[in-house]
Amino acid sequence: MVRVALLAALLSSALCVAAGGKDKDDEYDYIVVGSGPGGGPLAANLAKAGHSVLLLEAGDDQTSDVTTHILSLGFPLPTNRWDFYVKMYSNQAQQLKNNHLTWKRADGSLWVGNGSAAPADASPLGVYYPRGATLGGSSVINAAGAVLPSRSDWDRIGQITGDKSWSNAKFRSILKRIEDNHYLPRGTPGHGFDGYLGINGNDGTVWQNQPDLVKVFESMASMVGDNPAQVIQQVQRDINSDSPTRDKTQGLFGLPFHVNETWGRFSSRDLVRETLAAKKPNGEPKYKLTLQTESLATRILFKKGGKTPVANGIEYLSGKSLYSADPRFNASSTGTKRTATAKKEVILSAGVFNTPQLLLLSGLGPASELSRFNIPLIKDIPGVGRRLQDNQELPLVGVAQKVLESIPVPGDPVCTFGAPGDPCIDLFTRGQGPYARAGLNSNAFLWKSNHSADGENDVLFFTFPNGAFRGFWPAEAVVNIPPEAPGTVGMAMVKMNPQNHAGYVKLKSANPRDTPDINFEMFGDAGAEVDLGAMADAAAWSRVMYPQVAAPVGPVRAAEPPCDSSVPSECVAGDKQWVKDQTFGHHAVGTAAIGGDKDKLAVLDSKFRVRGVENLRVVDGSAFPRPPGAFPVLATFLLSEKAVEDILKDA
Repeated sequence: MVRVALLAALLSSALCVAAGGKDKDDEYDYIVVGSGPGGGPLAANLAKAGHSVLLLEAGDDQTSDVTTHILSLGFPLPTNRWDFYVKMYSNQAQQLKNNHLTWKRADGSLWVGNGSAAPADASPLGVYYPRGATLGGSSVINAAGAVLPSRSDWDRIGQITGDKSWSNAKFRSILKRIEDNHYLPRGTPGHGFDGYLGINGNDGTVWQNQPDLVKVFESMASMVGDNPAQVIQQVQRDINSDSPTRDKTQGLFGLPFHVNETWGRFSSRDLVRETLAAKKPNGEPKYKLTLQTESLATRILFKKGGKTPVANGIEYLSGKSLYSADPRFNASSTGTKRTATAKKEVILSAGVFNTPQLLLLSGLGPASELSRFNIPLIKDIPGVGRRLQDNQELPLVGVAQKVLESIPVPGDPVCTFGAPGDPCIDLFTRGQGPYARAGLNSNAFLWKSNHSADGENDVLFFTFPNGAFRGFWPAEAVVNIPPEAPGTVGMAMVKMNPQNHAGYVKLKSANPRDTPDINFEMFGDAGAEVDLGAMADAAAWSRVMYPQVAAPVGPVRAAEPPCDSSVPSECVAGDKQWVKDQTFGHHAVGTAAIGGDKDKLAVLDSKFRVRGVENLRVVDGSAFPRPPGAFPVLATFLLSEKAVEDILKDA
């Protein structure tokens, strides 16, 4: 009940944070921009190491909103998100084929659908891509899947940089130190049980109440040679196992999440607030951490003179909802310009879209791009904003012979998913009820396609009954998407180790309140056929698996990607086109990536330092040279811990 008591305390109290204002205390050892899973732990750990730290967060603190603590209700809200609209392609004709494109009509309302059905007065905004804009960043609004990347993801960084501190062994040791595991027996090798990062998984109970979905699991297991009679045990297997065969073992696993023992969300917000709340015996703050929310960083400041630029501060705007991606944005509210000085370093953890934007606005990036906007060049760094990447995602949809049924849990009320009077919220605050248990998305299936680039599993599936995960669109939009057929089975596909690196983040203007130009250029370079081929392989696999689902649920009809032919080879071209048309993603990385000395597009060295300048680092998803596994959040928490070690060695 300790966690329940802690939640009650969080909901009933607020922490004092600095409100801004230029005074003698606006000088710190370190300034960290962004409080997500990169910046939040970084700021807290630097403060715990005895340094004075300013943590700037453009959003506010939504701790008092109980729904932000409930994983099942972790929806992006107008109070905690920024709304980006991105391009998947430069080719407009290809872009308009996306069934979930968001458009803006003449009256300002939003409409979602593809170009063939768009209203005459509608203009395309792009594919909706919400990001967390609150204390805790996207770790407050994400789905919270906590899956380690493959061993090779970490080892590869060591290989391309020559830095032996980048290795799977190193990051496994970090996991053991920070993890607070709730789904395995204490002492399980490779895991930690006394850290700050809560991780939990299903205990099998949820699947005992899902007999129809289990029929689908049985067919999936049979396809890779596993015993279908043991799927309840298989779907509890540890996907984060330290086994040397983990990255090549196919089949069902549990899908863990960064939550506590009663499935309350753990986010970087919790660690920041815990650090701020710590007191000395005399009641003074224990650590020299200052949090300033509603503070939009606009420019990195540099010392004048000298051959090598030296970062020594941040310029920012103090005020509410100052960034144009904020749903509450009002152009007439301009904020108050302020500055803060860093005696040691400035560290950017603003996210994969905003970190490169801030670098560019500060004169760090491709010289030709900066000259377009008359931004004074500090250092020509060609890779800033380049190599934007994502896990490609797409549902492989089947239609069963019947609606998939669940066995009700005795005594459970009917949850209303956050609507006023939701009885399940009150139960959750007491550590009880449906919101305090594993959900139906706590399953995973690892699989290797015929196009795996390295011989490892390159696809992760997670499967839903009676629906499909098709991506994101604004809740307030009019949606031109047909309802799901009764009995829909949604096998969500996440492509791991994608080979496409053609995306970019570029400036639209020199105004720091504007959103940047974001284009993933999916399937836009030499790796396109590998990624398209792997996803087409998965579609073909689903067409074999679905019809083998046993009655009365099956045989399940494979519905998407659509193909009328019974000859597999005749479906490939159509499958690849469907993938191009309907792929989405929400795991962006790579826009200020770590790389070797000979890599002209490497923005960072292996110690997170921005190349060509001093006292400036980047610690967030921008730093990854490729997407780390299927979900980046756990890898980003680990990345932050590695960065702390490197920074303190230079302190």
